[in-house]
Amino acid sequence: MDARLRVLPNGDPSSPPSILVASTGTPIDSRVIDEAVNIGRGMNPRPVMHVLSIAQIFGTALGLQHPGLFPTKREWRAQADLVEDAVKALEGRGFSAKGQVLGSRHAGKAIANVAATEGCSAIVIGATPLPRWRQLLQQDETRKIVRRAKIPVHLVDM
Repeated sequence: MDARLRVLPNGDPSSPPSILVASTGTPIDSRVIDEAVNIGRGMNPRPVMHVLSIAQIFGTALGLQHPGLFPTKREWRAQADLVEDAVKALEGRGFSAKGQVLGSRHAGKAIANVAATEGCSAIVIGATPLPRWRQLLQQDETRKIVRRAKIPVHLVDM
């Protein structure tokens, strides 16, 4: 494992701060990158940026995992391209960044868990404002992140 990419346990004084730039599978907008850069500029030493995108798994068939419900190779590649573009944008602004694509049925839960595992000090994610009635009908994964995460979550309106 490359020493630059090693994540030290949270609370270790020698570990650099880190920010998680996340997506629930939607493209990572430049406004999300701008917000992460603005937060990172105020931190000393300069934080490591972790970019995470979730490839949606659509559930189970009769209680069993079914291959047809997992992301296809094309969907995995699309998510990897989103992450790669965001990493390049962050590195172009002078930050060290690494990316990851995860498959999950519950994007909000997965993002909050990765932020805790990586020892991130903030999460930045794009959020589409929804009317209250639509939030009740649809699962709003970005709002679930706010409830689950124990660190500040910066929602960027899209």
